[in-house]
Amino acid sequence: KGQKMLSLISLTSSGALLADPVALPSCRGATRSPPSPVLLAAPAPNRRDALAGAALAGASLAATPTSAQAAAKAPTWAPVQLPLATEAPILFDIEFDEANPKNGFIVGNKGTFLQTTDGGSSWQAKSFANLDPDEEINYRFTKMSFRDGEGWIIGKPAILLHTRDSGASWERVPLSPKLPGDPYNVVALGPGKAEMSTSAGAIYTTDNSGRNWKAQVRETIDATLNRVSSSGVQGASYFSGSINDIQRDADGSYLAVSSRGNFYLTYRPGDEFWIPHNRGASRGI
Repeated sequence: KGQKMLSLISLTSSGALLADPVALPSCRGATRSPPSPVLLAAPAPNRRDALAGAALAGASLAATPTSAQAAAKAPTWAPVQLPLATEAPILFDIEFDEANPKNGFIVGNKGTFLQTTDGGSSWQAKSFANLDPDEEINYRFTKMSFRDGEGWIIGKPAILLHTRDSGASWERVPLSPKLPGDPYNVVALGPGKAEMSTSAGAIYTTDNSGRNWKAQVRETIDATLNRVSSSGVQGASYFSGSINDIQRDADGSYLAVSSRGNFYLTYRPGDEFWIPHNRGASRGI
């Protein structure tokens, strides 16, 4: 009685109009009627509008690739045969030259050293001219790094190899017999420049193609842990165990994680020592 109706109209995805009647009371105290949506028929389009809509829908479907077309364009993996000179070698690293992305290398144990010049479609076994073949098979080449045609390879027993011509030739860089730990990681930083770390946490840099190296930390990780543990600092008892992994990020900072997961260490460029951190829990990482 005495109520006015206001219809809120919206267009649905199907093209129908949705009316939402809302009761407007004419006097105070009147009860508002709950909304009851009603579908109203949309006006019938004329023939010209219908043809235009059909053409637009057809163009939209033609522009949208089908699932079969998308699957056909998706990248796929394919096995590649490797010319391995030894039985069941372990492959440790693969690296491509930034200066020539089709030029890449694979290294592994038993002296495994492979090269591709076609982006990985085919590989050829290579050897180092400055290593005796009988000696080379005893090496485990573990890490590589390339930058603008200059590359570095490290391995065990302690060895460091360097190329200035995208791998066409390699030279062996002498390493000190007093090197703490084995070479663990190497990063090419620019012409003649590289950074090498060892399994003991020593970090060195060179700017003259490896003829001289400068230590970045004053002591190894074990020396740091022994010093901190014997200092009587509260919580130092957590710093027991060996290091399981050492990782470097793009800005030159390092993270070393203990095998028990009870502590970790960090190093940032400019620091003189590794800094141990107590996790307060021995849950593995």
